[in-house]
Amino acid sequence: MVSRVLRDAPPRRYVVCARKDLAPGEARTFRAGSRSLAVVCLEEGSYRAVTGTCPHEAASLAKGKVEKMWTSETAGEHRSSERCVIVCPWHNFEFDLDTGLSPCEPGRKDMSLRTYRAVLEDGEVVVYA
Repeated sequence: MVSRVLRDAPPRRYVVCARKDLAPGEARTFRAGSRSLAVVCLEEGSYRAVTGTCPHEAASLAKGKVEKMWTSETAGEHRSSERCVIVCPWHNFEFDLDTGLSPCEPGRKDMSLRTYRAVLEDGEVVVYA
C-alpha cells in the first residue's frame, strides 16, 4: 500500500532564530524543512515569513529591503500604509508581506509569494510551514 501526504496536514513548527537575532526592519533567510524562507521583523516587532526567492528570477528576498506600502485613492496622491512590502534586490518588484501579492499587479498569481505564519514564542521566532 502506498501512503499519500495529506494536503490538509497541519503546518509544522520551525524555530528559526532567537528574537535578538532578527532586528526590527531586518530580513534574513532561514530553512523550514525543505523550504527557503525570508523572515522579516517589522518595526513594531511583529514577524512575517514568505517564500525566500523572487518568482521572477529567484533573487534572495532577504537581501532586499522592507518598506511601508504606498497606497493611493486618486492619481497623483499617495500615502504610506501600515502594511509592509519586501522589495526584490534585483528588479525592485514589491510583495505585500501579509498577502504575498504584488501591490502593483495583485491579479498575477505567477508573481506572488506564499506566506507563512510567523510569531514570537518564548523569545524565539517560530514559523509554521
